[in-house]
Amino acid sequence: MMMRHKKKAPFHYRLSIRFFLLLLLVVSCDSFASAQGLFESTVLKVIDGDTIRLEDGRVVRYLGIDAPELRKKVNNRWILSPEPYAEEATSFNKKLVEGKQVLIEMDPAKKRDKFGRLTAYVYLVGSKLLANEELLKAGLAKAEKLPVFMKHRKRFWSIEEMAWHDKRGMWADSSITP
Repeated sequence: MMMRHKKKAPFHYRLSIRFFLLLLLVVSCDSFASAQGLFESTVLKVIDGDTIRLEDGRVVRYLGIDAPELRKKVNNRWILSPEPYAEEATSFNKKLVEGKQVLIEMDPAKKRDKFGRLTAYVYLVGSKLLANEELLKAGLAKAEKLPVFMKHRKRFWSIEEMAWHDKRGMWADSSITP
């Protein structure tokens, strides 16, 4: 009995298929990252100590921290009414991220806040700086009480405690407590 050998496809055909599969993999990974809430953007404007507007118009609130507020909502309108250290936190945040490339990492457990803003960890591209953390280190924000499974929860509390112990930022004021 004679066995027939299957004829292999031409080399350029096999190479094209490999290239197509590799391209598909790269596109899938990028889509997966977006679906998981990870993307890069440029900060168009700093709104306050823990909120930014991206170049595409989306508003992002830093996840896991709470900086003093510049404005408060009264009768469905935002009015300027800075809390203590709000201006310092806003200025610090501007120097840190305004006009810069950032990596936005949203947590699947909390993608938006009560105002509909995205909530995320904001990293500066090209460095290892996490903006959320830098505000805590400077004593210009408090660590939020996050659910047990949220990323950076314990680290944020530890950083807040160090800033409080060292009396940095708002912690220099004895009337403010963690």
